[in-house]
Amino acid sequence: MPLGAILLLLATANVTFHAAAVGWLSIDPLRALHAGLALVVMIECVIAGRVIPAFTMSALPGRQLKVPAWLERSTLAATALSLASWVLLPANPATAAGFALAALLHAARLWHWQPWRTRARPILWVLHAAYAWLPVGCWLLAWAQLGGVAASAGIHALAVGATAGLIVGMVTRTARGHTGRPLKVSRLEVAAYLLVAGAAIARVLLPLVAPAHTVEGLVVAAAAWATAFALYLWVFTPWLLSTRLDGKDG
Repeated sequence: MPLGAILLLLATANVTFHAAAVGWLSIDPLRALHAGLALVVMIECVIAGRVIPAFTMSALPGRQLKVPAWLERSTLAATALSLASWVLLPANPATAAGFALAALLHAARLWHWQPWRTRARPILWVLHAAYAWLPVGCWLLAWAQLGGVAASAGIHALAVGATAGLIVGMVTRTARGHTGRPLKVSRLEVAAYLLVAGAAIARVLLPLVAPAHTVEGLVVAAAAWATAFALYLWVFTPWLLSTRLDGKDG
């Protein structure tokens, strides 16, 4: 699907959410919010499937990370169908089955990327760790369709764990590249990675294992998430407002 069409769909979901929230449309505004998240997740599935193995092979010479074509196609198809079903037909056993299948396929896809080989390179493992939240989120949404957990657990696994994790991993990498700096992150950047991961754990897992501390988990998650992106601004704003180190055009 062309990028312009995706942006148009995201804008439509945004307008629909606000129109429903103020009562102009007689639909649940959360349905539009879920549609927007579903579109973002699909973008992540496609882009991650291209860049994560490419970045990993580039940093680890001699490693060939080949994912079977059938697995690639099946992962994207199962994810798209389960997300569409979730938006259009929530609390449906078929949706639960679709998400469960998508979770297994995402886990298999990640296994083929050999994430354990990236543990010494934070700029790589942050992307693998963020992607790992996709199967977790799909599994939790499958469980939620059957009433096992609150849907918010799966939603935040996708929105905080996967989306925010992939964002912080990609914006640090691309900003380093476009400012002429080496692709070796500082301790502050690693701290940002860990804070986003911690935010996801506090928001998703803490309410599941210690429901009595859900509110505390929300506070910790919000503080960790905000601090992570504040660190990004602290480190990268001066770089992005100045010329490249190598004198080339950015």
